Amino acid sequence: MASAAITSCYSTPLSIVSWNIAEAAPSFAAPCFDTRARDAPRLIRECILGSGRSSRPPDIIALQECPYPSFGTETFVEQGYVSAGGTTLSHCGYVDLLLKKQLAEKSRPISLDRNLSSVACRIALPNQTTISVSSSHLAPFKHGAGTRLRQCQNLKESLHQESGNNMILLGDYNMRQSEDKAIENILGIDAWKAAGSNYRNKFTWDSYSNEYHEDGFSFRARFDRCYAGGDKMHVNRFGLIGNKAVVGTKDFLSDHYGMIIGFDVEKSSLDAEK
Repeated sequence: MASAAITSCYSTPLSIVSWNIAEAAPSFAAPCFDTRARDAPRLIRECILGSGRSSRPPDIIALQECPYPSFGTETFVEQGYVSAGGTTLSHCGYVDLLLKKQLAEKSRPISLDRNLSSVACRIALPNQTTISVSSSHLAPFKHGAGTRLRQCQNLKESLHQESGNNMILLGDYNMRQSEDKAIENILGIDAWKAAGSNYRNKFTWDSYSNEYHEDGFSFRARFDRCYAGGDKMHVNRFGLIGNKAVVGTKDFLSDHYGMIIGFDVEKSSLDAEK
């Protein structure tokens, strides 16, 4: 099982961002809809690339609700990212998974059932440990809990076939707190909990503060999740991005906040003995 403590000196650091970007659409509070729509790719890119420690860009970017299939590639190609698993259409927008070129060269896509609304890839890390990573946009609404459970079971089985238990699964899971135990039993450790359950970083949806939708009612939820499986995955950081409005406005880039998660991925004991 993944843990919050690192115990081996043979580790590879890994930084991952996951964000539902609301189809890159302006919020109702945007001062000028056309200008904000035009600037959205740049604003999203700057927010994500500036999220790492010491401004180190993330190694992996998981996107949900992209407005069209090539949005992620077009937005991040000049920064050296490659769409690793292809894109898939979810109930709202497209799901994408982008890797830095160096990681992409050591990766291969994982074939998934289209009903999973997920994309995934297998990655051989520099320390020779192999992991699987997925970006998902699971079934919506409270009554979708049973569907989400089945999606998680099927996703876990598909990734396990590629890399054993070493996997990172993240995205907009549309989950309610009542689903926590059942999903953790399937997917592994909840990264937010492993990083200390900091209340300030708990909610990825907060319409008390983020009035993205003009007629939405106010509530908080932890719709977006990151899970880690396998005894080589060690969470060292969990934070939020996109949780501040564009400077000088009340315009947020999305109705969701993104997650930034840091890992130390331990070298497998078999490799370490060579």
